[in-house]
This record gives sequence, C-alpha cells and structure tokens, in this order.
Amino acid sequence: MMTDAELRDAVAALADAVELELRGLGRWSAEPPPPEAFENMGAFGGGTMAFEQWIQFVLLPRIREIVRTHGRFPFGSEVGVYAVRALDGDYDADGLCSLLSRLDWIIERRSEPPERAPAPPPEPPASDADTDTVRLGGTSLPKVVDKLIELLPRPHYEGQSLDDQLGQFDGNLEILSPVVRPELSALLMKAAAATDDPVRRARIERAARDVAAGGRAGGD
Repeated sequence: MMTDAELRDAVAALADAVELELRGLGRWSAEPPPPEAFENMGAFGGGTMAFEQWIQFVLLPRIREIVRTHGRFPFGSEVGVYAVRALDGDYDADGLCSLLSRLDWIIERRSEPPERAPAPPPEPPASDADTDTVRLGGTSLPKVVDKLIELLPRPHYEGQSLDDQLGQFDGNLEILSPVVRPELSALLMKAAAATDDPVRRARIERAARDVAAGGRAGGD
C-alpha cells in the first residue's frame, strides 16, 4: 500500500506521461474549448468536448491541483474504462489507454500494477489450420477467445463462476505478447455492455481495466 506521498508522486508521474502521450499523438490542443464547454459537459466531457480535450483541460489540471495542495485522491477511477470504450479501434491510442488504465489501478488499489514481461519475438503467422493455436509471444488472440467472450454475459454457464470464466483468459495472457491486452480489454468491455446484471457487468469492466493495466482478468 502506497503512502499518500508515494501516491501523489505516482499519479503526478502518470499525468506527465499522459501529457507527453497526447503531444506525441498530435492531440494536445493549443487553445482550450470555449468557457461554455465546461458547463454541463457531462461525464468525461462527452457532451461538449472531445475526450482528449477533457483529459487535457479537466483531468490533468485536477490531478495537478490535488498533488500541489496535498489533497486526497478519490477511491475510485473509471477513466481507463471509459478510454477503452471511447477509443476502441483507435490503435494509435493504445498507449494512452494503457496509461489511463494504470491510473485507475493506482487510484483504486493504492499500489503499482504488476510489471509486464517484455514481449518475446513474434512467431511466424499461423496457417489457417492453426488459427486457434496459442503461440508463445503470439500477437493475435486465438478464436477461442471470441467464444469465451460470448459466454460472459450469461448469468450461469456450466456451473462456472464468473471469476472462473475470467480466469480462462489469463492463461492466454501469460503466453501471448502484451500487445494483445488492449484488444482483449476492448472485448471484455463489449461483453460488459451486453450484460444485464449490474454486479456481473461491474466485475467484467474491472477485468477489462485490469487487463489493460497489465494485470489479470480473473483477479489476484
């Protein structure tokens, strides 16, 4: 568990990293939105501005104000979850999603997420006959993952608990390259959106966030 000072340092460093990522993507705005855009802007600014603008002009200033005044961070954060949804399919933004998911992890757990192992050299592309084979360092999710994702919204499946179902993804994560994590996280978020039970949906969303941050889908 981090001390308050360690938490502030970790979140401040993430804020700087997020700014650098936005600048590197060419999504850092020279001018803020008009003042009226900050009124009734909705969650994550979605009603009046682009998500990247909300990060720059709302999220980062809030973080830096808390750090400057030695204030307290909330005990929950959903910005990484929202980023996975909002930037789904925007592969240039994978790094940004990863940083924001890391922010969620640190805010909620008051600890650093586990370090990701370096990606081993990719294997040659699989033939059509091997499209469901999990290869060491592979950069594509096997087709079986799609089947597992389809089952997640169901309240009961062959007597398996939800944690057992989510744990099935962790075996693939241990073998495949870390580059598959944003894709799997996005698939989990889609499964969560298709889930009627709010408790089940929240658990799947947490798994999506943890996967994007380098953790396990099935929990610690």
